[in-house]
Amino acid sequence: MRLSVDRINETSPYWVIQLEDMVFRFVTKNGVICRVGFYHDHYFLKEGAYHFFIDNSDNTFAPRDPDVFNVVTAVIEEFFRHQTAVMLYICEPEDHREKTRAALYKRWFEAYPNHEKLTLRTAEIDFKGYVIYSGMIIRNDHPLHDIILEAFDAFTKNAPKVYDVQPK
Repeated sequence: MRLSVDRINETSPYWVIQLEDMVFRFVTKNGVICRVGFYHDHYFLKEGAYHFFIDNSDNTFAPRDPDVFNVVTAVIEEFFRHQTAVMLYICEPEDHREKTRAALYKRWFEAYPNHEKLTLRTAEIDFKGYVIYSGMIIRNDHPLHDIILEAFDAFTKNAPKVYDVQPK
């Protein structure tokens, strides 16, 4: 799948540069260089599922900037132009702010203007006391909507039995 940077830039407050088919870069008004995009998931579904990510490439302090939400919205809006796209996310636990990130994703989802056309499913996956916060967003009109929701629930329930995940 290839996303259109031209469509993203029509609504993005920051100029967005396409690095790969589904990976973009932008610079905030505070000079923070961010990457945002998707990479193909190989575990949950064989096709159509992509992990969303956003990162601060320099790991510099990033003051709160509401325009970052608007860039993320533009990228996600372009992603969901594809009816069968499934968005997955994992809240990075390295700095122990994963619970805050999970709350931020939920807030962003609720603030997203077209959220009523989407389903958000979240999960806390407990790997023997090491909790991973994750989620999935899927269009309500996805032809396999209910089946994929059931598969997500089963995957997140069974993940601790299948995968050995430990803190770094």
